[in-house]
Amino acid sequence: MKIPASFILSALALLSAAAAVAGDWKVDLKAVNGGVTYSHAQSLDLGEQSTYDGKVRMRGPGRPRELIFNSLLNQPEEGLFRLDYQVELTGEHPARPPFQASGKVLLRPGKPVLAAEAGGWKLILELKGSAGGDLQKRNNGTLATSLKCGRASYPANFAYLPEEQYTAVQYDAAGDTVRKFMVGLLPNAPALDGTFLLQYTLQLKEGGETAAEGQGELILAPGGPKRTAKAGKDCVFSARALR
Repeated sequence: MKIPASFILSALALLSAAAAVAGDWKVDLKAVNGGVTYSHAQSLDLGEQSTYDGKVRMRGPGRPRELIFNSLLNQPEEGLFRLDYQVELTGEHPARPPFQASGKVLLRPGKPVLAAEAGGWKLILELKGSAGGDLQKRNNGTLATSLKCGRASYPANFAYLPEEQYTAVQYDAAGDTVRKFMVGLLPNAPALDGTFLLQYTLQLKEGGETAAEGQGELILAPGGPKRTAKAGKDCVFSARALR
């Protein structure tokens, strides 16, 4: 029996698409602070957690650092890949890393995404590889938050997906005083009108004193106005969904 040419072509197309999805994948990570960039390329297998703990490449004037990078590349959906990530850059004191971030983000092969931004640090993730099928136009949303205490401001922004958790932690020091800022976010699924509930928790410590602390909920709308809430004496937390 002769096999139709159309069947052979369809089978070859399916095999090619499967090979593209299951092929070699890498995530390029860049952590940028002012004029210095720390970078690392991590090889990934679909559906399996990957961990790196070691030295990181540096470009520009800065202090050598090490990187902890935990990641999980999920199976694609219509050409889009969800990456679960946990990132930590070491500082002079291992127990006080200057930048930590965790969350989940949609990636298109070859398209860098600003995944998180806090304390002057920017975390940029880019998936390297080739995926078969049509790419959807669905994008990450963007959450812009800030804690203001007097003249001091502590912004933390994330590319986000609904019903996923996001955290940022940063340490810095002024003289002998160590400052720690932490924020955790959980954007809920949107209602029919596009609005959604953002659950948050935050803490600002200076030395042994808690300068700001709080948890609560804000109702946001993509492209809508900024919402605010008190977060202790002389401190205000604000959040906005940019899109």
